[in-house]
Amino acid sequence: MKPYSSARDEFQGDAQVMLDANENSLGSAGPATFNRYPDPQQRAVKAELAKIKNVSGGQIFLGNGSDEAIDLLVRLTCVPGKDSILILPPTYGMYEVAANLNDVAIQRLPLTADFQLSDEIVAGIIASDAKLVFVCSPNNPTGNLLHGSAIEEILRGFRGLVVVDEAYADFASAPSWTTRLAEFPNLVILQTFSKAWGLAGLRLGMAFASPEIIGFLNKIKPPYNVSEATQQHALAALAAGGILTICATTCWWAVSGWPSVCRQ
Repeated sequence: MKPYSSARDEFQGDAQVMLDANENSLGSAGPATFNRYPDPQQRAVKAELAKIKNVSGGQIFLGNGSDEAIDLLVRLTCVPGKDSILILPPTYGMYEVAANLNDVAIQRLPLTADFQLSDEIVAGIIASDAKLVFVCSPNNPTGNLLHGSAIEEILRGFRGLVVVDEAYADFASAPSWTTRLAEFPNLVILQTFSKAWGLAGLRLGMAFASPEIIGFLNKIKPPYNVSEATQQHALAALAAGGILTICATTCWWAVSGWPSVCRQ
């Protein structure tokens, strides 16, 4: 597929005006720079984020919330009316919504009574012909981390992409799976600015994967999927080190599944 391409994708250097974009040269009704289209690849944000996450910019995808990455991953890998994804209920409801929107079947392997991955569940995942398995850890809505050894076994045995959703990773003591990206070419990690960063209103989600997978996501995303305002606010938060400091010894998961956070 040939992706949509603008001059901002193709141009190397610094240009204040892109005549092909037909931007309003008289300025904006809002902030001064808002009359220009944003960087479609969000290079400045990715460069700062790469320093914090200890990954390369080519391993980062940014989208309109994690929900955009979920939808794009389903569309990238699944043929409508033919392929399926695999989910582990109870879990985040958007995986199922994205599958239904794209006419993709859903395989379900419920977690154990204590919301964990058993040997039987892992074996079922590995034997599945699904194109994606969504592994939410810490899980939403149960709040617990899934066993890392079980996730590693899935990564080594499952034939499709393993999507580890870490929206709540900043509230957990375990290291992020972004530290294992080099080991697993089929690994995709989802994170968000909505939770510990306290920026849910920005609608900015992150996906981390191999440069090849990120390249495919960039190929099929809308041209300007992250606004200039969102990029500016994200840069300001990254510069300020805006993530909440979490006191792991005293924070606990409430019965409802939502985290109690200690601000320091």
